[in-house]
Amino acid sequence: MRNKAFFAGLAVLAVAVVGCADKSKPVADSSMQGDSAVLDVAAPAPAPAYVPPPPAPMPEPAVTSTPTAAGGSYVVKKGDTLYSIAKAKYGDGKAWKKIADANPGVNPTTLKVGQTLVLP
Repeated sequence: MRNKAFFAGLAVLAVAVVGCADKSKPVADSSMQGDSAVLDVAAPAPAPAYVPPPPAPMPEPAVTSTPTAAGGSYVVKKGDTLYSIAKAKYGDGKAWKKIADANPGVNPTTLKVGQTLVLP
């Protein structure tokens, strides 16, 4: 048991001595003492000139669809209602009555996918 404690203490001492060595000072080498170029310290390189980052790209303008007031036709898609069609085509969902009036016999609650509606 004593040997283990002795060697553990010796290991800690060795680590402390090696870890505390001054590594900031250069080690003098007798073969380099005559060469003054090796001991010269070069001036630090100049800092690079400030280059501003490139400007951020401008966002694309939002494309807004303007409702069309002109007539035509519309093919019903899955999930469509007269309200959603009127909102998309006229900009006002309350204009669904115009579409209903232009399509007599069409039941607004049972639109069928693929059905063609007349838009006034």
